[in-house]
Amino acid sequence: MAGIAAGVVCTMLLLAYQPHPSLYFSRSAGALGGTSSSLSIQGKLQKQEDVYEAMVQSRHALIRKYGPTPEKLEAFPKVGSWAKYMLWDFFPASYNCPYETERVGVLGDGGKWVCGLSRLVDKPNCVVYSAGISTESSFEAELVKRTKCEVFGFDFSVQKFGPEVENYGSIRQRTHFYPYGISGHTFIDILKVDIEGSEFDTLTSMIKYFKERGRPLPFGQLQLEIHADKITFAQFLKWWEDLEEAGLRPFWTEPNLLYTNWFRNAPSYTEYSFLNVGGNHDIIRG
Repeated sequence: MAGIAAGVVCTMLLLAYQPHPSLYFSRSAGALGGTSSSLSIQGKLQKQEDVYEAMVQSRHALIRKYGPTPEKLEAFPKVGSWAKYMLWDFFPASYNCPYETERVGVLGDGGKWVCGLSRLVDKPNCVVYSAGISTESSFEAELVKRTKCEVFGFDFSVQKFGPEVENYGSIRQRTHFYPYGISGHTFIDILKVDIEGSEFDTLTSMIKYFKERGRPLPFGQLQLEIHADKITFAQFLKWWEDLEEAGLRPFWTEPNLLYTNWFRNAPSYTEYSFLNVGGNHDIIRG
């Protein structure tokens, strides 16, 4: 129930934003165009689009090999089937961040991989949203220590940030915790989402909203934990392709093997970090 509530919160706060109008992203729309002063970064991004498109074609080929249709594939084939694939094989993080990529927060469960944090260190009015706090806040705490960002946390299941934030006054003064969603920001530099399976409906609703209005998604990058234990391969593929169409490109992935180890289940929980190449923000402007 807490995960569903957090998903509703995330949907509400994102749908409340009013970014400047812009064309919705497509591979052929020229969304990566730029001025002469940014050709270096734009050139890297365009090259990555070519690499990513090749990966998408490889995905289609792999589906035909083992399917031959998505509906014929299992996300995590049963033990004893000896199938030579599982869900994550079809969705590699094959897009490169044009700047440095580094882990922020603790090693193991709680830390996230971020693209180009150096671009945000001195940015005024930098905004971070964290949907789904639980009791571990090392990611949020390190962002506050290293940048000038304001961090906004949302979670129905807890009453405050974890001790990594709450026990340090210098960090706490630039963080804001709410058990509900708020609006008021036109853009989020970093959006972290860990809402226990509600990410599918939440992101689907958000993408639909902005697509219908011809607007890019209102964030620079997304750090997302995906909980794929209750979704079919075909459903996941459709959802993932919606993310791609909206301009989200995975630049890092890390399986959450903690739960696999605890419960001896399929590795259905995985962290992904996405760069939004469909908008216009500090990481892709150059």
